[in-house]
Amino acid sequence: MKKLYSLFATIVMSAVAFAQTTYLWDGSSVNPISGINANISSVAFAATQGNNNGTTTLITTSSVSSGYTGASGSSNFGAAAFKEALSTATSTYFSVTVTPVAGNKVTLNSLSFGSRGTSTGPGKITVYSSIDNYATAIGTANVNNNSTWALSNITFSGANLVGAESAPVTLRIYGSDSAGAGTPSLGTANWRIDDISLTVTSSTASLAVIDAKNEKSGNFVKNSLIKNNEIIFGSDVKDVKIFNMFGQLVKETSVKQNESVSVAELAKGNYIVTGTVNHQPVSQKVLKD
Repeated sequence: MKKLYSLFATIVMSAVAFAQTTYLWDGSSVNPISGINANISSVAFAATQGNNNGTTTLITTSSVSSGYTGASGSSNFGAAAFKEALSTATSTYFSVTVTPVAGNKVTLNSLSFGSRGTSTGPGKITVYSSIDNYATAIGTANVNNNSTWALSNITFSGANLVGAESAPVTLRIYGSDSAGAGTPSLGTANWRIDDISLTVTSSTASLAVIDAKNEKSGNFVKNSLIKNNEIIFGSDVKDVKIFNMFGQLVKETSVKQNESVSVAELAKGNYIVTGTVNHQPVSQKVLKD
């Protein structure tokens, strides 16, 4: 553990920036109606459905959303889904691609959406991403296939949530596992989604190995190795934010000189602490033991 302390005491984030943004679609366009992030160049749904059962128009005004808070009730995305068990090769899906500005990475956080299926529509939604070539699901939700709308929320989890630097990330939202009666009709939409809310984090970071003894990092975080569930700060720090290694914000506060912040609720592992000292952005990598 002493060697680990020596390692992390000398590693400081020399340039780090995280920006979490939520993009919202109301089903009227493949482009979001809200959400702006300077580090992301584009976010858009594909104009066609994947593995569609025949031909259906993506954007329609049939069977508009209703029955949940925030239902836009105008247009939606529709697909003709197969009734089969989930298969990433053959199940029907909608896809959305997030493209970062060069030098940035995309971290996947969460997804919410309204869903409506007929009796032959999907009973389960499963999300995969291009980060691991759609190998491992990062979230699931059970949905109605009784011709009523309902809102679902998925917080992504897993080891593959951070894209490569400068690389686009594509999410596939698969519908599968219908337990309803009947057989899907070719070219007839039996699954619709609307009011899609996708939250992602963009990040830029470069690690610089420096000698902490010759730096003023002690004025920021005093204990790079956290053994007592508290981060101790050596100066007044505004806008303290603590991020996990997926770029997800897990805590934020402000502190006075020599104050501490409890991180008892956080799991053991590496975190990045950022803040502002004397109007200057500062950041440091810490290890919770």
